[in-house]
Amino acid sequence: MEKLSIFKQRKYYVSLLLLLLLLVGSSVYFFGHTYGQETAQFNIPYGDDPKQTLDLYSPNAIISQKQPVIIYVHGGSWKAGTKSNVAEKPSFFTRDGYVFVSVNYRLYPHATYQQMAADVASAVKWVHDHANQYQIDRDNIHLMGHSAGGHLAMLIGTNPTYLGKIGLSLNRIHSIVNLDGPIDINQLVQGNPGYQTVFGHDTNARAEASPLTYAGNKNLPPIFLVSKGGKSTEAFMNKAAAAGNIVGSFETKTLTHREVTKLFGVSSSSVEAQNMTTAVMEFLKRAGEQ
Repeated sequence: MEKLSIFKQRKYYVSLLLLLLLLVGSSVYFFGHTYGQETAQFNIPYGDDPKQTLDLYSPNAIISQKQPVIIYVHGGSWKAGTKSNVAEKPSFFTRDGYVFVSVNYRLYPHATYQQMAADVASAVKWVHDHANQYQIDRDNIHLMGHSAGGHLAMLIGTNPTYLGKIGLSLNRIHSIVNLDGPIDINQLVQGNPGYQTVFGHDTNARAEASPLTYAGNKNLPPIFLVSKGGKSTEAFMNKAAAAGNIVGSFETKTLTHREVTKLFGVSSSSVEAQNMTTAVMEFLKRAGEQ
């Protein structure tokens, strides 16, 4: 009977230990482990809403100096998508000495586009405020977004209202890379009326949602556009350049909207995808030196 009792006690303690490990693994926001060549920490909250979280990838090597950071905003038509949709970007950027941060934000219909942009701005504020903790150079913060995420990155990087509301100015953003995100919302809705659910029917309100509206503001961060070109891209570049801003572009020929982000930084991708990656990285290096 005594041996049986001891066996039951051991079994109880083993079960309790397994339960505690399970609870810890499911509840900790801040969990570090090796992911490829980088250290990843997932689901770090930058706000109170469950969607207001980010993933942070750091170079795996021990570094003594602070690193530039890429803050990446996923696409998904403002209605879907997740911060885990990063393809090979974390490994690519951390190998090149960047910290890489991928951001979740609230989505339609639970949030307006203004609230989404405010979420991205709050994530930038979190990175800025926690820079020392993660060996991040807060004077070298770069925004990158794909599709809807590119639009949101451009919006907070050209309209000073969003960052201003949380105590930051546009000069905190060192550069912006827009991977095929719309910059003229009126043009977008005209081509796809389904987006009226997000941006409404009023053309003036949609102009307010358009980064093109703010291209003529002075002292914008350097901006790089990856797109198929067209009138809106040309109009943005002309307007931004006329105001004395730095703006560059890469015009895609064969890459699809999805491939622009999926193949970025992938060494085995097409020649055009590799050329796109090279063009973006040369832009980032020039921006980082300014």
